[in-house]
Amino acid sequence: MFDFKKNILLLLSLMAMSSHLHANQSADPYVFVEQVATALFHRINTDQGQIQENPDQLKIIVEQELLPHIDHGYSALLVLGNNTKTQPKDKVVEFIEAFKVHLITTYALSLGYYQNQLVVFEPAKPYVGKKIVSIKAIIKETDRGDIDVVFKVRKNKAGQWKVFDMVAEGISLIRSKRAEFTPVIKRQGIDAVIQVMKVKGARSLKEKV
Repeated sequence: MFDFKKNILLLLSLMAMSSHLHANQSADPYVFVEQVATALFHRINTDQGQIQENPDQLKIIVEQELLPHIDHGYSALLVLGNNTKTQPKDKVVEFIEAFKVHLITTYALSLGYYQNQLVVFEPAKPYVGKKIVSIKAIIKETDRGDIDVVFKVRKNKAGQWKVFDMVAEGISLIRSKRAEFTPVIKRQGIDAVIQVMKVKGARSLKEKV
């Protein structure tokens, strides 16, 4: 089974492209994915010296290059699911903020293993009029075999495309996190999940094994 915790890098690598594209967001979701990836991996290559000295530089890179293109608030609410209606509003806001920090550290930790995997995208499909688009790709892994990935983006009220979920080998990141957190919320309350995410989010990448 595909493990998001151990293989999130492969999900990020689906966006890795060789050419440097214009920095402004495109109205085309397929081009948008390429733009975000190009800027992200270009920055990682440029900052390699700093990363070697301080691995936590990857957190800064993720926050600056990737986070602005992730709808972490929408993703967090999807993870909470029905619990959103039963929790105090201030706790929901706290959950969203903790989820954001947790994502930054999760992505940064995985990007430390970046090895420029080969990615093949499916041809662009008609998307006019759609608010949610699923972009499929195949990650070529020599040792592990090909991995099918779906990169889900959503157009917000401002007309911008934002990442809200990634699906690898049929397993959704949102559903995976919901399955992980829902039982904890039921047994221990939302504060327990928030605390777990805060601890994981504050983890230094220097501790990486």
